[in-house]
Amino acid sequence: MPQRLPLDFVVLLSLAAVLGLGGIYGFARAMPPDGRIDASEAHAMAARGEISILDVRAEREWRQTGLAQGAVGASIHNPDGRDGFIAAALVAVRGDLDRPVATIAETGVRSTKAQAWLVAAGFTQVYNIKEGMFGRYDETGAEPGWLNRGLPVVSYPN
Repeated sequence: MPQRLPLDFVVLLSLAAVLGLGGIYGFARAMPPDGRIDASEAHAMAARGEISILDVRAEREWRQTGLAQGAVGASIHNPDGRDGFIAAALVAVRGDLDRPVATIAETGVRSTKAQAWLVAAGFTQVYNIKEGMFGRYDETGAEPGWLNRGLPVVSYPN
């Protein structure tokens, strides 16, 4: 007959799951209130294996500039629309909706849309590299972008 766990242990384990104590696995990091991270931070997190980066631009854009090093191409221009994009994102994270993921586009517009789609699909830790590949210059200030920061890219197809 299987041994039962003490009730207080089960309650504690359940509480840890509800509170998202993923820090046990090395991801003890508070999400910024707006879910934004800069390109340098995203690059460092990807290099440490803490985050998956999804490049949501069109395939022709990947060919022009390459992909951010460590990024997977998962275009929001998927022929199957939003469902196709979500399916590609799920493949990139091996079906783990709790895997931290960051979206990147040209200047942050499409990555914001992709971020919202992923959250609506049940992804729990979705960041937005709002400055994008080329930089963003708006009322919040100037952000140089992945390419202008000199961060590494890989050719597409890689």
